[in-house]
Amino acid sequence: MDKRFIPLSPAEAIQARRALTEELAADPSMPIPAVIKKIRTSLRFTIAEYAKLCGVSARTLQDIEREVSSPSLATVEKLLRPMGMVLSAVPKSSSR
Repeated sequence: MDKRFIPLSPAEAIQARRALTEELAADPSMPIPAVIKKIRTSLRFTIAEYAKLCGVSARTLQDIEREVSSPSLATVEKLLRPMGMVLSAVPKSSSR
């Protein structure tokens, strides 16, 4: 947990996760790097902490969030796992 933040109570943590889940579900076209950064910052982790939790290097996570590199599907799955999310395809909207 990032020491710059006051820890959330268990009830507050659950509410924050629910709000994050709803926000991400409302915008399924959000780019993967933005989703990953949103998850990490909402859970109040530093890049190093979140990378360690997910089993990827901090440099890899930093490069993905900055959109310097494209993650593999396996890496994306590792980075989504703390939120209980999985990678899936969403058809483009035909309302153009």
